Amino acid sequence: MSITLYDLAAADTNVRFGPHCWKSRLALSHKQLKHETVPVAFTEKNKIAISGQGLLPVLTDGDTVVSDSWDIALYLESHYSQGPLLFENEDAKFHAMSVNEWCNNVLSVHIRPLVIMPIFRIVREEDKSYFRQSREEKLGLSLEAYNDKARGSIVELNKTLDTLREVLDDQSYLTGQSPSYADICVLGMFLWIACSNEVALIDIGFTDEEDIFYQWYQRMLNHYRDVIPSRLL
Repeated sequence: MSITLYDLAAADTNVRFGPHCWKSRLALSHKQLKHETVPVAFTEKNKIAISGQGLLPVLTDGDTVVSDSWDIALYLESHYSQGPLLFENEDAKFHAMSVNEWCNNVLSVHIRPLVIMPIFRIVREEDKSYFRQSREEKLGLSLEAYNDKARGSIVELNKTLDTLREVLDDQSYLTGQSPSYADICVLGMFLWIACSNEVALIDIGFTDEEDIFYQWYQRMLNHYRDVIPSRLL
C-alpha cells in the first residue's frame, strides 16, 4: 500500500514547520517506510476532509486514514512491526506518551512565542488573516505583543531543558543509546523553531556547541538526515 502524509506547509511548500507533522515524518523515517508528503496550508482543510476533522498531520495508508501524531505512531508501530521499533516495550511506550504530553503542555508554552511571528511571515498571503485572527483569539493579544515575550521565553526554555540535560548527561538519547519515539517528540518541537525561523537552532541564542542538549540535537539531525532540510544539517 502507498503511505501519504499530509503535512503543514508555508508559502514555499518545501518549508514544513508543524511540530506534530514533524513527529510523524520522523516516525516514518525511523520505521524506514517509503512515503509521499502532501503540503497543506492553513486554509486548505479540504485536502484532509477525508479524515473527518481539520487538524494535521493526517496519514493515509491505502484505505486507512489516521490523524493525530500519537495515533499515527501507534498505527505505524502495530502495522509495520518489521521496521525499527518506535517503542522497545510497553514501558517505553508509556515513557514516550509522558514525554509527548510534556512537549505539548510544557515545552510548547516556551516555544510558541519564538515561532508565532516567523510563521506569520512565511505562510501564504491568503492564510495570513486566518492565522492572525485564529491565534489572536486564542492568545488574547496581538501577534506582535505575543512576540515581545520571545526573549523571556528563551530564558525559560533553557531552564526547562535542564530536565532533559540531566537524562542526556548519562546516555546519548532519552531512552538509551539509540533514538526512540520519545526523542522524536522532542525533536519535532525544536524543528518547529528551526523551520519556522529558517535558521540553525544555535542561532536562536539559548544554546551553544558545548551544551549536552545541543549535542543531542545534532545527533538527532544526523540520524534522520533523510528527511531533515539540508540547511539545518
